[in-house]
This record gives sequence, C-alpha cells and structure tokens, in this order.
Amino acid sequence: MTGRAISHRYEDPLDLVWRRCATELGFDIVRSDEVYASFDGRRRITLSTEHDFDADDSLAQMILHELCHALVAGPDAVAREDWGLDNTSERDLLQEYATHRLQAHLADRWGMRALFAVTTQWRDHWDRLPRNPLAGDDPATLRAREARERADRDPWAGALRRAFARTAEMADLARPAAAPDSLWAKVATRVHERHPLGARLGPIGEKCGTCAWAHTAIADKPDDAATTSSDPGRLRCEMLRVGTGGAPRVRPEMVACQHFEPRLDDHACGQCGACCHKAFHLVPVGADEPLVTLRPDLVTRDAGPGLGAAPFYVARPDGFCSALERPDPRSLPTAPFRCGVYPDRPQSCRDFALGGRNCLEARRRVGLSVRP
Repeated sequence: MTGRAISHRYEDPLDLVWRRCATELGFDIVRSDEVYASFDGRRRITLSTEHDFDADDSLAQMILHELCHALVAGPDAVAREDWGLDNTSERDLLQEYATHRLQAHLADRWGMRALFAVTTQWRDHWDRLPRNPLAGDDPATLRAREARERADRDPWAGALRRAFARTAEMADLARPAAAPDSLWAKVATRVHERHPLGARLGPIGEKCGTCAWAHTAIADKPDDAATTSSDPGRLRCEMLRVGTGGAPRVRPEMVACQHFEPRLDDHACGQCGACCHKAFHLVPVGADEPLVTLRPDLVTRDAGPGLGAAPFYVARPDGFCSALERPDPRSLPTAPFRCGVYPDRPQSCRDFALGGRNCLEARRRVGLSVRP
C-alpha cells in the first residue's frame, strides 16, 4: 500500500455487465459478508462477497441465479422476501430445481452453461441436468417452462439478451488468453463464430426472419407497417445498416446475430415505453387536434425548436411525456408504461408505428437496442 491519492477504482467488467442487467430490471445489487444471498421484497438483492465464493463462482452467476428465482416465483415474487422461498428446509426444492433448469436454458442459448453454473450444495443437481433442461414433464420442468415464457418477454428478454451479448464479447477476447482450467476456456466455440454480416451469433434457435430489425421495408406509419412475408428475398437488416447507405440483405433462415430482438407486440410496447420517455424532447401537437382543447393542462403553445408548423407541444420534463402514466418504480419489472390520453393522442404519436423506424430509433436512443 502506498500513500498516493487514488481517484478511481478497478471494477470487474463481468460484474458491471450483470449489475447493469439487474438495474435495468429494477433491482439493486448489494454485497455483504453477513448473507450468501437474500432479497428484501422490494428492490435490494444482497449477495456475498468473494470470500464465500468457490474458485469457479462469480458475481455474474449469482445475479443470474437470483433473477431466475424471480422469474420462476412469478410476478408477485418481487413483493416477497427471498422470493417467498424458505431456504432452511426442503419445502421449496421444486422451485429451486426449476430455477436451475431455467438458468441452464438461458445460458445454453449463448453457449455459456459452464460459465453460469450454480454453486454450493446445488452443484450436484446442476451437473445432472440433461442436455435440454426444459425437456420432460416433471413438475420442476413445467415450472421452468412457464418461467421461460416470462423470460422471453420484455423487460426481462431485453435485459438478459444485452447482458449475455456483452458477456459473449468478453468471452471472445478472453478465450485466446485463458488457461485450460479457466471458465473462459469452456465457453462454447459458437460464441466466437460470426453471422454472414460479421456480427457475433445470437441466441440459439433464433433466425433473421423473426428479428425486429429485419424488414422488407421500414415504415414510420402504422398503415405502412413492414413485414417479412411478402418478399423474403428483399429482407434487409436495419440494425446493421451502415451510415446513410442501404441496409444489407439477409435471408429469413439465417441464424440470428447477437443483436437479435423478437418482433415487438402490444405487450412489448407497454413494457418498453421508449417513444414516450427520454428518446425525444417533446411531442408536436397540431392546432386543430383534440388534445389542445381536451387537455390544455398538458399542451404548451410555443413554436419551439424542431416543431415546424405545429404551434403546440406536450412537454417532457426529465424526459418523460407529461401524458405518460409512469409505472411505480417499486413495481418494476412488471408494470407497463401507459399513455393517459391515448384515444386523443396527437397525430405525431399516431404516426409512430410499432416496430417502425422511429420506434426502433427510440429503443436505440434509450439503450434498449445497441447498434454495433
């Protein structure tokens, strides 16, 4: 130890990625020597410090395990201490086993089961899991498949996808330098393979033809919403568009890359809310639109920058549209974003097609989608 002044501290990159994942889902990660793992029934997940870890443990694995507990326990679990589990008896073995199966499934989709293996007394059960951890009809498997459906919907799907994709980037860099007994050396070779357009491969089982970023045409208005069915030969990837040039072509059957996102639906729209918060500065409103007279408390008269001919706008204090019914932070990650004036929303909002160019741009601006 020296007496020099220290202005910065080292943080493990993998820890940062998975802490960010938890934060995106509404949870805070705290470290403590007093517990191994606990949840306070509100936002705080407390996990042990490294002195309790085995050599093959990581904070990332611990965070993923607790998130899988939340998914298996169900939407009401975020209001229960320790996800409603009793960890002093065998009462909740089924739920623990279901958590293992879900965790293995999620890690398998990125070739990372070894890197995210469970620990302590549960390791024997983990090591006995089958190649397909969601196959079969025993109660734990059925419970895990139910949880998988929740994991496949936003906000869970997006947060987990981003965390695994960033972990894959680390694995790509770490594997060549890793010792034979390093967990980084056990990450599946697939992680280092590439999509024909150059990006890393994404979750196993997904294709370009079902990705939100693959379109025959990108629309800004609902009436022109893009599809992939009319002419698969013209399918293009908007995510990998370079500058102002054309989007590169893909085929529907191509294995998806790491930027894969499932096509957005009404449920995903409510959980996202990117177009209504932080992505844009204000909402232009035409002088003859119903909102001007129906909700004058929301409408400001001011030409303002970027409004063009529209003399009114709805402000966005702190980035959030004034008409937005914001979810209670304590209820995340289950509460949706809802528009309080949806039937009377201005034309600028009506022209905002689900899955269109503006929609995808909004998701990118708030960090839900990350362009390479």
